[in-house]
Amino acid sequence: MQALPKGVKMGPDGRGGDQPRGTRVVGNLAREIGLWQKQSSLWFQAVAAETTLKGNVFFNGPRAAVNFNDGFGGGDELVNNLLVNTCRESSDHGPWNSWDRVPYITTERTGKPSITPKLRQIHHNFIIGNYNAQEAMDTDDGSAYLHTHHNVMVYGDNGLKSDFGGHDHVWESNLLAYVGNCYGSGFASFSWGWPGYNDGFRNNTCVFRTSYESTCNTHPTFDVSGNRVFSERGTLTVCGMSFADWQTQGHDVHSTLGAWPADAALRHEVGLAAITRLISIYRARAI
Repeated sequence: MQALPKGVKMGPDGRGGDQPRGTRVVGNLAREIGLWQKQSSLWFQAVAAETTLKGNVFFNGPRAAVNFNDGFGGGDELVNNLLVNTCRESSDHGPWNSWDRVPYITTERTGKPSITPKLRQIHHNFIIGNYNAQEAMDTDDGSAYLHTHHNVMVYGDNGLKSDFGGHDHVWESNLLAYVGNCYGSGFASFSWGWPGYNDGFRNNTCVFRTSYESTCNTHPTFDVSGNRVFSERGTLTVCGMSFADWQTQGHDVHSTLGAWPADAALRHEVGLAAITRLISIYRARAI
């Protein structure tokens, strides 16, 4: 294999410390992105690690508000942000979009060289997947080592997505309001069920727009359990059978099914004081 010319800083080895680490993006208002540069995002990150995106209001863009190009060293945190009105000129993604197609060698996870990045945390955000959002969070093409918890995500066709080798992505204690599916369907090469892929969808509240779940999770290594599921009439067809029959086969353990709750009841699901504050900021600044 031919070596890179001396002085060229590229390739999979990220141990030299030349990449951005510890960047903080806090308390910003960003809007009307994409007027001149199409397909742009409000925040794009590549070959960087341990970024904090906190307390930002991002809205009105042509594509995703936040785009993570790769996993690199991981350790990033997205918390207390409001993302809305994205994907206005494109689809096949959502307010958040990520890929993880190339392994990098870093020391972020344990202090020793490894291609396994540090866990990335996405929590306590309010994400509205309106316009052409496929998901509120599109974790595409191998995205891995993500913990998505205590978020409010409204609309979008799907919840959790893990495809093309994606793995180690766990959703816990999120509120998904008026989605097509609690977790993704209709994509090629979904990863669920492969040994060691370690995806999970646990203790979430998921409100369906319809009474039909098109995703059939029959894989024991994809943990779907303890969720509160709601549909318009309190019925749900999963893989051609009723939800009750689906559970008798050992799926969706400790999950419950009911009719659409009142909006007031949903507001108490995940402690929405901070979310209400973010909405107030958005409304005040959008004028």
